[in-house]
Amino acid sequence: MTPRARKGFTLVELMVVVVILGVLAVLALFAYRKYTYAARNAEAVQFLGAMRAAQESYFQSFGQYAGTLNAALHPAVRPFETKEEWNPPANSPFRDLAVQSPGRVWFQYRIVAGRAGEAPPADAPFLAAEVNGRPWYWLGACGDFNGDAAQVPCDGRLSRDRPTQPVSFFETSSVRADVVVHHEGQ
Repeated sequence: MTPRARKGFTLVELMVVVVILGVLAVLALFAYRKYTYAARNAEAVQFLGAMRAAQESYFQSFGQYAGTLNAALHPAVRPFETKEEWNPPANSPFRDLAVQSPGRVWFQYRIVAGRAGEAPPADAPFLAAEVNGRPWYWLGACGDFNGDAAQVPCDGRLSRDRPTQPVSFFETSSVRADVVVHHEGQ
């Protein structure tokens, strides 16, 4: 007798293929999420760098930095599922700096600045002695990628390393030249 010709796949072979495809899909999802977070983070780093350069230019023109001790936030709400429009109000330090976004933004940005002799807030990433009576500024960007920080304000306390912090926070200042990242991807 001749063995019967085999047609099709066995159930075990089909299940192995499904498992392999499932694993590949999960890996692709994690890679995609990492890629999207990296793109969003690049926006914050680039925009804070542009604001830093604009602050230095503003200082050269006016002898002080744009902003006050009361933090200016823009956009008014922190983006989560969609980007927010970048259109700061007329009386905003963001307008004074003339920094424009090429479109909508994924982060809520903040500016705090002080004149010579004004002490920085207690949660600033530098000490009053570091500014030594000079004008100073502190720039930040708050992002909420996973939507778990609806009631968390965008303030300097976000920069402190707390393991449960639900917000990504990027900051730079007149004291430090780099952008520091806290809780990236939150």
